[in-house]
Amino acid sequence: MTSAGIGTIFDSAATQYAEVSPVLWDRIGEATVTAAAVRAGERVLDVCCGAGASAIPAAKAAGPQGHVDAIDLAGELLAHGRRCAALDGLRNVRFVQADATTWEPVEGHSYDVVQCVHGVFFLPDMDASVSRLTGLLRPGGRLVVTAWAQGAMEGFGRLFAEAVARVRETPTAPPSSKQAASRLDTEEALGAWLAARGLTQVTVTRSPLRIPLDAALAWQVALGSGFRGMLAGLEGSAVERVRTAFVHLLDEREMDELDATSLVGAGTRP
Repeated sequence: MTSAGIGTIFDSAATQYAEVSPVLWDRIGEATVTAAAVRAGERVLDVCCGAGASAIPAAKAAGPQGHVDAIDLAGELLAHGRRCAALDGLRNVRFVQADATTWEPVEGHSYDVVQCVHGVFFLPDMDASVSRLTGLLRPGGRLVVTAWAQGAMEGFGRLFAEAVARVRETPTAPPSSKQAASRLDTEEALGAWLAARGLTQVTVTRSPLRIPLDAALAWQVALGSGFRGMLAGLEGSAVERVRTAFVHLLDEREMDELDATSLVGAGTRP
């Protein structure tokens, strides 16, 4: 999928993304910033920042003397992030619509922390893109990457894909990011991948998150995440049939909990 296509999907998902943030994205963002150990006065780059679930807590941790550049392709999500930052009175974070593969810090200043929450698998050539981002760190700076743990979101995604397939009457391909995400879904795999980017002092922390699920929240999660891309090209009436089929499957398979367990990997640039 192209960068423009990814931005379009998440722009369309902005309303539901914001609605589920308090129970899903914000909790993962907080866990990421805790693992990143952002300190007062530090400069942070938040890649694929969405609506600011990790950028805003990073800005709070960095304090008035620190700064956060939060970049994403989805303008609607960035606008929500700006509103949230303003409500919190934060002046040290800027939300910028930009491509992570070409981003350069202002005046060549390097970062103390580069963090990316559930976004590296959307980058073209994940390995090369993240190696480049590592180069934006100062020596001794930290790269922090959050990925789905093995099994997390998978059962949910399979049911949603099945519902879409019933309406399209054809098999539905998984999100294009799934193959890349599966390379990082264990502590060992994520740690080894970070080490291969040239990082040292690599640690990986498991962040369990299980969310009670009802039909309304399940539909919000589907529409407020990358799963929404499976609905591309469907008219409103067809989308409603997907919703009906999805709700039926959730009940039939007795899925009443969303496993959103994440792995937070961190390493230091030598």
